[in-house]
Amino acid sequence: MPDINNRKHPLTGIRIVDLTNVIAGPVSTRVLAQLGAEVIKIEVPWGRAIGNIAMHTDVPGEARPYNKVASFNEVNRGKQSIAIDLAQEDGRNLLREIISVSDVVIENYSPRVMGNLGLSYDSLVKERPDLVMVSMPALGGAGPWSSYISFGPGTDALGGLSDITGYQSGPPHKPGNYYADHNSAFHVSTGIMAALSQRRRTGKGQRMEIVLREVTMAVIGEQFLGYQLSGEAPERMGSRHRDAAPHNIYPCSGDDEWVVIAVESDEEWRQFRKTIGSPAWSDDDRFSNAQGRVENQDELDSRIGQWTKNQSKYQVMTHLQKHGVKAGAVLKSPDVLSDPHFKDRKFIDETDHQDAGTNHHPGLPFRLSRSERRMGSPAPMFAEHSDWALAELLCLEPTEIARLREQNTAPLKPVDRRF
Repeated sequence: MPDINNRKHPLTGIRIVDLTNVIAGPVSTRVLAQLGAEVIKIEVPWGRAIGNIAMHTDVPGEARPYNKVASFNEVNRGKQSIAIDLAQEDGRNLLREIISVSDVVIENYSPRVMGNLGLSYDSLVKERPDLVMVSMPALGGAGPWSSYISFGPGTDALGGLSDITGYQSGPPHKPGNYYADHNSAFHVSTGIMAALSQRRRTGKGQRMEIVLREVTMAVIGEQFLGYQLSGEAPERMGSRHRDAAPHNIYPCSGDDEWVVIAVESDEEWRQFRKTIGSPAWSDDDRFSNAQGRVENQDELDSRIGQWTKNQSKYQVMTHLQKHGVKAGAVLKSPDVLSDPHFKDRKFIDETDHQDAGTNHHPGLPFRLSRSERRMGSPAPMFAEHSDWALAELLCLEPTEIARLREQNTAPLKPVDRRF
């Protein structure tokens, strides 16, 4: 359980009810948990992540596979867990009681769900007038597409991000990770802290809506502005840049090893030439200015690739960086986890999970000089804090808790719903 007496955590004393699923919502509340908030994760009774993912296992005799869902354990670190069946009236009433003693409730269902459950904002604020309620619909709670459902790949496409992701003359691509979700998560965290700050001043809560599609559009605004100024839609460029070259990813020695090099000015180009030994080809007049280098990128990239391919990615990076040229080795997951720079900065967070074992995770990407972050807290096991929530938080009688267990309103193990 969080140490509510540790006032060095910025959000100590704030309780958040987390009804979210998948990535965006859970990441936002994980960030707030690491800043000291008490986050109660409301889980469905029949498994983790989406539906029955990893609820069952093909490994004979494997114990509690549902506690080993990697995606769940990454985005739910530092939270408490209780499983509640919201299809039951008792489950909905139980959730209302938990919300009534909490500061924030966050959900990312489709817009109609909370109302259908009788848990709309207007209903909940009658019992908790200063409640901050956060909704995360993919396309918004109003508008002609508001009833549509979507995850990150869909909002990447609808927000314009997929159209500019890809290679020249090739099709659009989705980003390589859940970009829309993680981007939304940090916007959500900021919005919640803003609402809590205003509540502290005014005593009033409010409802907040954060839309994944709109958050995606918000971080590529220059693409829309560029179109309005030029009348031309942005083109896909892969790893290249419209105004600078060389600006690409180049092969290095080894299997699937790469380095990024970015030269943005003629002065940087002269320094780059000098650093690689001023080979004869680099004296070509076509490469003497940025426009010429951009127009002749194919040959330029081929020449640079010939120089990088016989060196390791770290050799190229350190050599260029020592001479003021921007370069970075393309790190794979094993490289990142063993990276001495991250270790020196104590960025990697290590957790010890009872069922999933010891794991390493990215830490918070910001530090506060007068505040502590909560580190080393693993994700909860399924319904791990159910007894605490029912007996201590809600002060229910043992007979009532037993009844809720008996009818699987608040089970301690996932309920098998295979058909």
